[in-house]
Formats: sequence, structure tokens, C-alpha cells
Amino acid sequence: MKKALVLGATGQLGCYSALALKNDGYNVVAVGRRKSDGGFFATHGIRFIGGFNISKEECFDLLPAEKFDAVINMAGTMPAHADMNMMPYVQSIVVGTVNLCNWMQKNGSKRIIFNTTPSDVVDHWGTTNPIDDDAIRSFPKNGNDHAVYAICKRAATDILEHMSIAFGFEPCIFRHFMVYGWHPDAYYYLNGEKRMLPWRYMIRRCINGKGIDVYGNPTRLKELLYIKDFAAAVVRAANTHICGIFNLPGYKPYSLDEMTDGIMNAFAAPSAKKNYRRDMPDTPQILLSGKKSKDVLGWEPKWAWEAACLDMKEEIQSNPIELMWGKIEEEDRIK
Repeated sequence: MKKALVLGATGQLGCYSALALKNDGYNVVAVGRRKSDGGFFATHGIRFIGGFNISKEECFDLLPAEKFDAVINMAGTMPAHADMNMMPYVQSIVVGTVNLCNWMQKNGSKRIIFNTTPSDVVDHWGTTNPIDDDAIRSFPKNGNDHAVYAICKRAATDILEHMSIAFGFEPCIFRHFMVYGWHPDAYYYLNGEKRMLPWRYMIRRCINGKGIDVYGNPTRLKELLYIKDFAAAVVRAANTHICGIFNLPGYKPYSLDEMTDGIMNAFAAPSAKKNYRRDMPDTPQILLSGKKSKDVLGWEPKWAWEAACLDMKEEIQSNPIELMWGKIEEEDRIK
């Protein structure tokens, strides 16, 4: 049986990746910084190792000293859950990548799946042309909370490329915007300030019988990548030896209007209305090319936004990862 190690398994990307790999026949070891998963992974026949800090070399003694067919690294500090302090990004992403590579080298593991940020191609933003997977990488020059994050993701990607050249590693790196999927925690941080995710605010308003304000130009396009498409990309990568950077766009570019309609069709009462607020700022419009992911990796998204919203509605009602992530807030409970 093929074996996969998933780091960052208590987060959304890692959790769904671990479950998808298990469903594909892998013997999965799930690893998380949280000490306990509440017994969740055991219910899926997955071994869980908690209390793991990728930035600390000694924590790697917690892992099985054996070769894995695929190592999936979704660990590391994200701007959405951090403040402006630079060191957590450096420690968890750059130092963590070096620690992981050293551990993999000791145990003969070669295949590694990692993700990076579209902020590394920020110089190509500002047009409606889909950004190529192999566009020249950079980082934001505006001093915001994504700058150091992008710098560290770039450095980690370069380290993996070096390991490929020097030691025959097989890195597959995904570039993507926000991955949409149900999670009881509806909050994120922007420059260290806690806020509710705008799309979750829309869903919450619908659940509670209210309409949605649509800000700015409603025709602006967004990439809406669903969590189960992301997990499918991880499985596809684990089953190949194909290396490189691959964009993961959504099913198609959706307008803000279409995004709102998908949410309202799934969650809103018939009487709920959209209220257009053209006086408010426009949503960012940045698109990713999916050609390389389709033609080279053999992956393309299957979840249309409308179907994804209905699937999230089912998961709100069943809360399938409650053992690990906890109960939903009352405002999110479908009446």
C-alpha cells in the first residue's frame, strides 16, 4: 500500500488532502501542530501525530523513520491567521522546509507536494489575462502582510528546486488563491486585525433571512477554487512524478454577481434581495491560467460554484469535522 504523510493536517487544506488520499487507497499519517484532533482521524482509519512544530528539528523525531511515497506539506504560518511579525513566516515556511527536506533525505522520500501564493506573481496582476504558471516571481512591494509571506514561499520553492537538482527530489508546487470550503471558523486577520471572511458574512446573512450587498462593479471576475478540487489535485500529484509549479484556478472565472447568486440560491430565502453598492470598492480581479495543470499534470477542477455552495450547505448541516474543529456558531446554523 502506498504511504502518504500530510503535514498541517489539522488545517483545512491538510485535512481534506489527508481524507482524499485515504479514499484513494493510501496509508495516511496525518500530522498537526494541535496536540489533539479530538479523535477525528481515527474515525477514518488515519494515524494522527499531534504537537508537531515544523520549525523545530527535534519534532521530526515524532515522525515515522520510514520512506513515504508522497509528503504533503500544508503546514506554516498564513497571513490570515497571523499578525505583522516576520519571524513566524521565516521559521515555519523557510526553516520548516529545510527541516522537512533533511528528514526526507534521511528516509529516502522524494515526492513532496507544497503550495505557494499568487502574491509571488504580483507583478503580473492588474489585467484580465490569466497569469502563466511559470511567470517570473516577485513579491508585493506595498508593505502589506503578504509581502514577507510571499518572500518566504518563494524561498521555500527555490529550496525545493535546489533539492530536485542536487538530490533528485520531486517537488510539485500549487499556486492558488483562497480555497473555499466549510469550516466553523469564519474569521481571518488582515494586517493583524481580526475580521469575518466576506463570503462567510454573505452566507451568514442569507442563513438569517437577510439579503446581500454587492460591492463595486458586479462583473469583476474571481477564482473560486473549491476545497475538494484542491484535494483532488493533491491526489493527482501524489500519483505522478510530475514536477513544477502549477496554478490551481477555479472551475471557471466567476463574476461577483455569479458568486453572489450561487450563495443566495443555496442559502437565502426567496424574499432575499441583492443590493448593489457601486459606491464601494471593487473586488480584486486576478486570473490564473489552468492550461499547464490540465495539459501537464492532468488535473482540472470539477466543482462548479453552484454545486460547491450546495455541498457546503450539506456540510454546515452535518459538520463532518466537528470532532476536530468544534461546533458551529449559532448564527451559522441553518434553521
